Amino acid sequence: MEYQNFELEVADGCARISLIGPGSPNMGHLCDEFTDLMLRLQEDRAVRVILITDGDHSFDLHHNLQDLTESLGQDEGFEMLSADEEIARRLVTTISESMKPVIAATRGDIRNMGFGFFLAADVRLATTEATFTAPDIAAGLLPGWGLTHALPRLMSPSGALEFLWSGRSMPATEAKDVGLIDRLVEPGHWEEEIENLITRMRSLPQPVVQLTKLGVQQAATMDATTMLSFDWEGQQQCWQSLETADGMKALTEGRSHFFDMPTTDQED
Repeated sequence: MEYQNFELEVADGCARISLIGPGSPNMGHLCDEFTDLMLRLQEDRAVRVILITDGDHSFDLHHNLQDLTESLGQDEGFEMLSADEEIARRLVTTISESMKPVIAATRGDIRNMGFGFFLAADVRLATTEATFTAPDIAAGLLPGWGLTHALPRLMSPSGALEFLWSGRSMPATEAKDVGLIDRLVEPGHWEEEIENLITRMRSLPQPVVQLTKLGVQQAATMDATTMLSFDWEGQQQCWQSLETADGMKALTEGRSHFFDMPTTDQED
């Protein structure tokens, strides 16, 4: 599949996905491309970590509000809104259900539906120059994209309401303070910080990466006893892994370990 909205580079265990393409992409096409891309990367043994970053296009995605407005009261109106919501569900769940760690990193503005896309990642980085703006609910529609689930957990219930109701843009420093981003990076150290994190992520045994992601995702819905059982069952899976054996040996010998990276399955 030829991608119009994304540029892909796979090297040294990392798949770098950069947003490119038109300023106002067709969300249906973008969703189809991203789903296809992620499915291919799940099967690629050369990929141990996935990085999504803004290239020549920022995380600025939005409804076609003009078409939605014109369709109000017409038979096809709700079907158009339903299609938009299905796009949001597919994109967010594709990221959350990925067995490989997904990092989102931005140097620019996060706006509208792109905000939900960005927040769906496992780990989020931004420069000090970034800003964050949720979909404007002044049109009368919920922000969607799982934001009513994610924001109260990352911020606080009252903080999420203030942010969504006010319609304001949030600077990166505040976004870091309230938990929307996990690491704030000075622009001059951007590439260095990204490379250091990728180097660390691709050196980790994959079973423990996958199981810690699953455990963290389920923690909010499980009690302590259930989570302890999960830890024990996961520990047994890790123990049986050759990657764990290699990692334990490297750690006890006081050396860094990098797994041999197979050749990527992706075509240029």
